Formats: sequence, C-alpha cells, structure tokens
Amino acid sequence: MELKKSVLIGIGVLGAIGIGYVVYWDYMRHNNKEFRNKWKRGRKKSAKRRKAAVEVAKDRITNFVKKAVDEVSKESFPTDVTAKEKYFMDQVSNGETLLAEGKERHLDAALCFYKALKVYPNPVELIMIYQKTIPEAVVNVIYEMMSFEVKKKKAEYFENFPPRDMNVRVEKISESSSSDDHIRRGLFATKDFWPGDVIFDEQPIASALDPDLETGDYCSYCLKELSGDPINDDTDLFEAVYCSKTCHEKAMSEYATLLFTNRDKTGKESKESQLVHLVKSGNVKYPLMIARFLAKMVHEETQKVITGEEEEYSTWDHIERLPLLNVPPNDKETNEIKLLRELFAAKVPGMEEFISEERYLMLKGKLMYNSFGISTTREIRENTQEMVRTSESSVIGAGFYRVASYMVHSCDPNIMINFPNRNNVISVVATKQIKAGEELKTSYIRVGNRTLESRRNELESKWKFRCTCAKCLSESTSD
Repeated sequence: MELKKSVLIGIGVLGAIGIGYVVYWDYMRHNNKEFRNKWKRGRKKSAKRRKAAVEVAKDRITNFVKKAVDEVSKESFPTDVTAKEKYFMDQVSNGETLLAEGKERHLDAALCFYKALKVYPNPVELIMIYQKTIPEAVVNVIYEMMSFEVKKKKAEYFENFPPRDMNVRVEKISESSSSDDHIRRGLFATKDFWPGDVIFDEQPIASALDPDLETGDYCSYCLKELSGDPINDDTDLFEAVYCSKTCHEKAMSEYATLLFTNRDKTGKESKESQLVHLVKSGNVKYPLMIARFLAKMVHEETQKVITGEEEEYSTWDHIERLPLLNVPPNDKETNEIKLLRELFAAKVPGMEEFISEERYLMLKGKLMYNSFGISTTREIRENTQEMVRTSESSVIGAGFYRVASYMVHSCDPNIMINFPNRNNVISVVATKQIKAGEELKTSYIRVGNRTLESRRNELESKWKFRCTCAKCLSESTSD
C-alpha cells in the first residue's frame, strides 16, 4: 500500500514537472522574439559602450601625441656630448619613475622616453632596448610620436623648401595618383625676372665626371677644368685628381676615404678596387654617383654626432619627393647592389641592410630622371650610355640637384642652364620675361631644328613621357 502510494506521488510530481515544462516552452515560444530582441539590444549597448571607451582612449592618445610632438619640436636639445648624456639619463630616469606610478602615467612616461630618443646617437638601437624593457603600450605610444613627427615634417616640407632666397617655390601641377609619391610638381617663380636674370644657383647633392675623363683634365670633385698642377692622393685607388686642396679635402671627407681607400691587407682584390673597375671599365657614372651619395649620407650622420647640429631635413628627405624612372632589376644592377652592400658592410654597420634592391633601384631611377648634364666649352665626345638632361653637346658629367630637379621639360623653355664657373654649380637663367607665379621650364634635350616626331621619340624613349608642351601641341595641330 505504501509502495503504491509512493508511486502515485512520484507520477504526480513528474506530471507536474512535465506540465511546468509545457507551460514554460509555450511561454517561451510566444515570447522568444521579444526575449531575443532584448538580449540583442543589451549586447549592442554593451558593444557601443566598449567602442566609445576605446575611441575615447584613442582620442586621448592622439591628442597627447600631437601636443607632445609640438612641444618637443620647440625644445632646444643639448649639443655637447656630456650635456647629451646627462639629458638622456635624466629623461630615462623620469620615465622609469612615472612607469612605477601606474598606467595612468604611461603617456607622460612615453614622452620622457621619446625625448631621450632625440639625443641618443643610435635611435634604432634604443628602440630595440625599449621593446625589451618597457611595457608594450608605452612603446606603441613612442611609435605613434615617431610616426606623427614624420607625417608632420612631410606635410610641412614644401613650406620650408626651397629656401626663400632661391626665388622659387614647388607647387603641384597635377595629381595622377592618390599617393603623395606620384604627385607631379613643378618649380614656380616667386618674383618677376627679365631675360638674362639669374634666378638661382645651386650646389649638387652628388656629381661625377664621365669615367673616361677621370684622372685627366677635370677636377673629380667639382668638375672644374684643371689649370696648373693638379692635386692627387696616392692612397686613393680611384686615382682622382683635384683642382684645389679644398676640393681634395672635401672629397676625402665626404666619400673618397670610405669608397676608395683599401683597408684590406690580405692581398686579395678589394671591394674598393672592384668598384673602380666597375665604374671605369663600363664608363658608367650613375653607380659612382650612388656610391658617393650613400657615402655622403654616412658623412652627414657622422657630422651630426660630432657637432650636435642637425638640418631640419636630411638629404634623403630631399630626394624622396622627386620623380623617377622605373629601373627593372637585371644582372647589371644586381652586381652593382652586391658590390656596394659588401663594400659598405665592413665599414658602416647597418648600411648593408639599408642598400636593398628596392632602395638602390629607386635611387638610380631618380638619378636617371633628374640629373643634369654638366657642360664645358671644350669639344667632348658624347657619352651616350647614360642619359642626362641637357641642351648642350659638350657634356663632361652629371649633377643631381635638390631644387633644379623640379623643373619640367618644354621644347620652348623660358630658362637656360649655365655653369658660369665651369664647375658643377648650376645656374638657372631666364631667357624670357617671367612673372611671379609663372612656372620655370627647361629643355631635357637638344631641340634646335628637330622635328616634332624626333623630339617626342627621344623624350618617350628616355624619360617615358609624351611631350605636350605648347610648341609640340602647336606643331601637331598644324600638321
């Protein structure tokens, strides 16, 4: 009887539970949509709150970075070695103290570490130390500061360059690409000029004689015709000659000591000797100009450390915005890159990695597109192996210039290129009346009485553009 009673009670309980589940699922079936909507709305609100918090944090960091970089740009950093060391140690100590105070002081700590970076002789090395010793969030803020500074300098570049006393400014001609690297720019006068007026003179970034003229009648540094007894250096494998003691000293300090002084005592053919052979046997000046350019960059960085003085924009900053030709890699360029990497590797730590295939081909493309032929009054057999911008027939070498490179081509130019001192200093002279705001145009080729087709073919073959200057358009319409 008791068992029967227990069974009945159990069945009743199970029945009640079953009815309860039926009622529950019936309720959920009718109200599930509303339940899901409430749950989704809750999730969306939470996601919005998280997103808003992230955006607030990003805005806080962005605003801090902008303010900090502006503050640092106005600060005068010490130039004396001892003072630099003290400043560096003070900033690192302050940063570590702020880190110890917690996350709320991380931004202030990042600023201290960033300031320390500004006086450290090897910034890349210090960044690597930071990555291993300070929190990742702080390192990321330092990266943000570095990135913002680069963008700020890039945006302000043409506000500061060219210098105002050069009487010109660089302006956009057209935007053929969304990339700043492919915006076409030209050079415009900032005042009125009359025919015969010198608009500006300019020293080259790098220059070189045609190699078959080296050790002959021209200075290897300034390209001036020699008079009197030339100056040479027995330790120089390139066997260059110079017009003066000044040119000799400049060449040795800027590039010759690094490139052409053999430090290999094993008796094997040195990399320096191989560079000499490459240049002279092939009669190619652009590999030589690139080697000199890279060595000059090393010289500039060394001078910064020695003097504590730093130009606002480096040589590399100046060439980054210049147009270039696309130079496809081939065995010739591969050998040039390999040789320069090996030559620099033994002398300048980090340069081997810097001389990548992409960077070398880019630099060569810029030299090929922008270099001007340096002319002489003497009759010289033309070197047709490497192109230069020139309207003259007697060309002894090439020069690569920061400002003059921005001048575009016209078959009816309003300026002419002179070398009045018979060296590598370029002089831009007006041939027509030029009003303030008018673009300066030069000729990349010898025009003379050549036909439209002949001119256009040479420009397309060498500089890869079809000339649409006023003269060409007028002649094409009349045909």
